[in-house]
Amino acid sequence: MQIKIELDDASVQAAFNRLLRAGRDLTPAMAAIGEHLLNTTRERFDEKESPEGKPWAPLSAVTLARKRKNRDKILTEYGHLRGTLAYRAGRQQIEIGSTRIYAGTHQFGAEQGAFGRTKRGGPIPWGDIPARAFLGVSDEDRAEINQAVRDFLVGALQGR
Repeated sequence: MQIKIELDDASVQAAFNRLLRAGRDLTPAMAAIGEHLLNTTRERFDEKESPEGKPWAPLSAVTLARKRKNRDKILTEYGHLRGTLAYRAGRQQIEIGSTRIYAGTHQFGAEQGAFGRTKRGGPIPWGDIPARAFLGVSDEDRAEINQAVRDFLVGALQGR
C-alpha cells in the first residue's frame, strides 16, 4: 500500500524559499559568530589560557626582566596584540585574527633564531617562545556558533 500526499501551500513554499536564500548568504550569522569569537578571544588574554582551557606558559625570567609595563600579564605589554584583534564575516565563512606580524609566533611558538639574525648578528627571536594559543574555538564557542546559525535560520524561516 502506498500513500501519496501533495501539498500545494504557498506559505510553506515561501518558507522553503526563504530558507534556501538564507543558506546562500550567512553573513548576518557569521557577523554574530565573529562578535562572539572576538569577545572570547579577548577574554583569553584575561584568563591566560588557550581555547581548550590550557594555561599559557608563564613568562621567563629574562622576559620579566625586559618588560617595562604589565609585568603580570602574558602576551601583553602595551596591548597591541589584543587591541588589533578583528574579524571579517563573509557569506560562507568567518576569519578572525590580528594584523600584528608577531601574532603567529605567539599562537604557534618559535625557537630561538627561527627567523634568522639581526643586523648585529643576534638571533630572531632572541629566545625560545612557547606557543600560547589565543585564537581558536572552545567547546562553549561551538555551542554559541550552533545557536547563532539556528537563530539565523529560524529567523529566515519566519521571514525576519
